[in-house]
Amino acid sequence: MKILQALKKIKKIDRKIEKHCKRIQRYASFVVEPGDPPAPYDAEDIRRMQQAVADLLSEKMRIRAALHLTNTRVSLEFHGRTYTIDELLLLQNVVIPTRIKSLKLMRRAEKGGFARQEYSKEAKVVIQYDPRERDKEIEFFEDMLSDLDDVLDNVNIETDVIGL
Repeated sequence: MKILQALKKIKKIDRKIEKHCKRIQRYASFVVEPGDPPAPYDAEDIRRMQQAVADLLSEKMRIRAALHLTNTRVSLEFHGRTYTIDELLLLQNVVIPTRIKSLKLMRRAEKGGFARQEYSKEAKVVIQYDPRERDKEIEFFEDMLSDLDDVLDNVNIETDVIGL
């Protein structure tokens, strides 16, 4: 089973769990008026739904554990270095977005940055960074993020999950 198939299977399991939970919530306890039709589910059905949720969670756990194992054991080349899939996911979701965010914090004080409202006539703007270099770095990281998305998309399609 490929990574993409495993992720789709987990999503399908999550939808089934949600469906069972909604039914359990609705029919485990409810008010009946005289003349109302009988409930579509009885106590035995609720117990079966609870068991189905437990079984689905076990299957989800088994697939997730196999995905984690795959992510830590499969290595690939990216920008001249060897990374595990897990490291690439951290780059994609934590490292690169935080670097971009920190670079975007560097902006001129008089243009909406943290500064006083009024200045003396002798005041001058001190910029402790090169705006062009900052913009080049942001562009570099955004391009890297785009390349990383492509690599991870291919990995999801091509890589077999270990243990499934």
